[in-house]
Amino acid sequence: MSEALAITQLLETSNKLSAFCTQNGWIISDSIAYEILERRTDRLLIYVTFLESIMEGSGCQCDQKACYGRLWLNLNAKGDIAGVELA
Repeated sequence: MSEALAITQLLETSNKLSAFCTQNGWIISDSIAYEILERRTDRLLIYVTFLESIMEGSGCQCDQKACYGRLWLNLNAKGDIAGVELA
């Protein structure tokens, strides 16, 4: 699996992104984007952006908020992602 695909799949399924939500809304997975800021042999520092869907009490979407943050992706000896930490 390519590095880009592995990172994308991780971000779409990880609960770590919820730490960057501002209104306790839903993460719009199609909006998730990232940039690698720093590359080390044992981890990557990435900058993540996404949209958070804000819901009304009736269950209808009333707004979207831009959210962002940094994550460390820990790598194993083979270079695969082994864990995620808030940066």
